[in-house]
Amino acid sequence: MTLLDPTTELGRRAVGTCPVGGTRNPGGARSVATCAGVRKDRRVRALRGRVVTVGAGVALGASLLMAGAGAAAAVPPPALREDVTDESGVLSAGEEAEVQAALDQLAAQTDYQLYVVYVPEFTGAAGGTEWAQAAAEASQLGADDVVLAVATETERYALVPESAGAITAEEMQAIARSAEDDLRAGDWAGAAVTTAEGVEAAATGNAVPGAGGGGGGFMTALLVGLVVIGGIFLLTTFTSRRRKQQPAGRPLQDTAGATRVASTADEFHQLPTAELDRRSAQALVRLDDALRSSEEELGFAQAQFGAASTREFETVLVDGKQRLTEAFRLRQTLDDDIPDTEEHVRGTSAAILRLCREIGQRLDEQKEAFDQLRAIEERVDDALDAHEREAATLRARVAPARAALSALAARYPASALTSVAGNPDQAELLLGEVGTALAEGRQRVAAGERSTAVGYARAAEEALGQVRRLLDAVDTAGEDLAAVGVRLENAVASITSDLSDAARLARGNAQVEPRAIEAREAVAAASAARSGQGDPLAALRRITAAEAAIDEALAPMRQQAERSRRAQALLDDTLGRLESAVRATADYVSTRRGAVGPQARTRLAEADRLRMRAADQRATDPEAALATAQQGEQLVAEAQRLAQVDVENAEQMAGYGGGYGPGGYGGRGYARRGGAGDMVSGVGGMVLGGILLDSILRGGGGFGGGGGWGGGGDGGGFDGGGFGDGGFDGGF
Repeated sequence: MTLLDPTTELGRRAVGTCPVGGTRNPGGARSVATCAGVRKDRRVRALRGRVVTVGAGVALGASLLMAGAGAAAAVPPPALREDVTDESGVLSAGEEAEVQAALDQLAAQTDYQLYVVYVPEFTGAAGGTEWAQAAAEASQLGADDVVLAVATETERYALVPESAGAITAEEMQAIARSAEDDLRAGDWAGAAVTTAEGVEAAATGNAVPGAGGGGGGFMTALLVGLVVIGGIFLLTTFTSRRRKQQPAGRPLQDTAGATRVASTADEFHQLPTAELDRRSAQALVRLDDALRSSEEELGFAQAQFGAASTREFETVLVDGKQRLTEAFRLRQTLDDDIPDTEEHVRGTSAAILRLCREIGQRLDEQKEAFDQLRAIEERVDDALDAHEREAATLRARVAPARAALSALAARYPASALTSVAGNPDQAELLLGEVGTALAEGRQRVAAGERSTAVGYARAAEEALGQVRRLLDAVDTAGEDLAAVGVRLENAVASITSDLSDAARLARGNAQVEPRAIEAREAVAAASAARSGQGDPLAALRRITAAEAAIDEALAPMRQQAERSRRAQALLDDTLGRLESAVRATADYVSTRRGAVGPQARTRLAEADRLRMRAADQRATDPEAALATAQQGEQLVAEAQRLAQVDVENAEQMAGYGGGYGPGGYGGRGYARRGGAGDMVSGVGGMVLGGILLDSILRGGGGFGGGGGWGGGGDGGGFDGGGFGDGGFDGGF
């Protein structure tokens, strides 16, 4: 399989480019009988009608997680000689044969022809759709020719044209969504086979899975790929439609014709370890976004219909959050300082992926019922009015929030306010975008486009929820910092007692003395913080850690009952502080989840798990509970730091107006690219919050849906989608 230039025979399939010896029909189509030289090696198919320039195209999910993508090999749009072009080398010989068989079947049963191209990266064009269009144009493809282009390293893809002959745009969307399921699962061959099967079904008048049914409800587009970080998760991220439609263990033919069984145990065996590790991290981010936004969506429904009507959804959500906690615990074993064997990395990553898939499937089962419950399209006018009123209420809170932060800044150092310092600005930015979305939604209602108006209403609702959370966090920060002063006083009194015990029981003891020195320094830092000369939260963390350390050193010299009593006293304060820190960091991640990557989320989830574990240990083993809670404090502090680094890097890479560019895990940032600018200019607030309007208008959203990992823009991404550039209604 090779890439050829536009001078190839296939590249001369347009009017006036028939090779020597061939003729062309008046309408521009070639006669197969007289232009046989341009036939493909493995099939003969007449080109119906005119030769066309490929149109807008379907591209799913604009830019995606881009985690550590690195410098992929650049491949410009080629002219296509072969049915299958694999510049990435992702297909085995057996898989290539499987794809070719599907393409041959399509050609035998229909007038359509599918070209499949795998390259590391789309270059030489503005995005995935443009790249695929350029390849189609370079090859002079016909009206019934379809191109599936996949960038394997940067995880984007496009399916063009937007419609093909008798195949409607809606059917092409459904075909693309089905192929995306396979791409997410790493089934490169499966994506091509699924596309061929979908084109054949549409061409022969059979139903295409996922086509039809409109886009009215909040849940309708779970399978379309919403990118809201307010975020509604794309459940099919974890579910390959092709695999769901066939029995597990279907035999596939390898190069020798022998049977290869795709069992659950070896479903990831072909993936390199680094890729498997990366995908597990991506899956956690997507599912974490899904559950966060589903929780918000559930809150909307509970406010509207009451707890009784939403109890089943709440049960599924609680179960999903518990299982996600376990998945994050597994991930933490890969992120800690203990070296991992390759076997451990592979086994743990596979377990995470399976957990995420199972949770996604549970959420997916609630799709239809939740959609029916909300029925947003029927009341979209009322929804837009309600959002307008809510926006006015929240807008009135921005100025007081700024004033509150100014007052706090006069009393506390900047380091104590990092998690909320930017909240008023982010809230104001979001409110501006809400106004734009509501205005556009009203225009769509007036034009009779109610289902499209639903997308704008949904984007506004998600953004308003984030604004509320941002402003609430400012209020809570003031309360938390006010409580720190009292806690510092108590901590100083408690550790002073420890220092007295150290002087009385262990003067000069080699184990106790260094810890006594740290305790005295911690007391000095606490005194400075109380007088406004330091960070009170940092001082409180330091003095608590110092007291725990000196308590441990003094433990052999104290009675067990006394140790338990002191541990219990420390535990109360530590748990309260940990709970506040987890809540503040969770708010920060939720309202900036368009930029926050898996490492911060993993630390946060593990800190929350340890918080709950410490609470469970409290009655039976306060000393162990204290150690657990202190470990949680360390993790939540690290989570906050990593999240801030991710957000700062994302902002530096792109700024608020133009979306987020490629990022990576950890220190390089974890950014996603936004891109609703074709519809609503300046959507930086929504992008940072993970609300990509173009994807919402494609129908994403609802309980469990969506994925804050993509966006409109340049080509499709298959780790969390949405319809990207070149889609319908003017090319989102």
